[in-house]
Amino acid sequence: MWIRLGEVVKPVEVVESFPTLKLDLGYHYDARVAPLALTLQVTPLKTGHRLEGHFQYEATALCARCLRDVILSGEARFDLEYQPASQAPVDIEVEVSPRSTEIVYYDDDTLKLENLIIQQMYLEVPEKILCREDCQGLCSRCGSNLNDGPCACPPDADPRWGALSQFKHAQ
Repeated sequence: MWIRLGEVVKPVEVVESFPTLKLDLGYHYDARVAPLALTLQVTPLKTGHRLEGHFQYEATALCARCLRDVILSGEARFDLEYQPASQAPVDIEVEVSPRSTEIVYYDDDTLKLENLIIQQMYLEVPEKILCREDCQGLCSRCGSNLNDGPCACPPDADPRWGALSQFKHAQ
C-alpha cells in the first residue's frame, strides 16, 4: 500500500495487512518476516507529517554460528516525522539531537508502507543472530553441528607445540 503524504490534510488511521517480507541481512543471508498487520496513525504537522505506528512480528533467520533457523518475535513501535527535503538542514555542521534522528526527509511524498516496515525491522533484528548465547557452531573440518555433541574429528593440535619441535630440530 502507498500513502501520498501531500494528500493527508487531517489525521488518518491506517490498518493494513502485509504478506511475507524478506529482509536482506547481507553476506547472502536473509530473514523472512511472517505476514503481519501494521497500525499507523498519520497526522499532518506544520512542517510535515507525523507517522506513529506499531506491528507485531515474527521473523525467521539463520543462526550466525550453526545455521539453524532462529525465530525472532516482538513488537515494533515507531514515532517518526516526515518532512520535505527542502526543510533539511543545509549546514554541514549540524548538532544531532535525539529527536532529529526521528526525522525522515523525502523528495517524493509517496510512501510505500512495505518499505516503512522493512526499515523498522532492520532496527529490530540483532546485529548477530544466535540460536542461543552458548551456541558451539559448526566443526571447521567436517561441518557437524557441535551443539548436537562432539564430532568424530581429532582435536586440533596446539600450534605452539609445532613451533617448539621446529626449534628443537634447529639446535
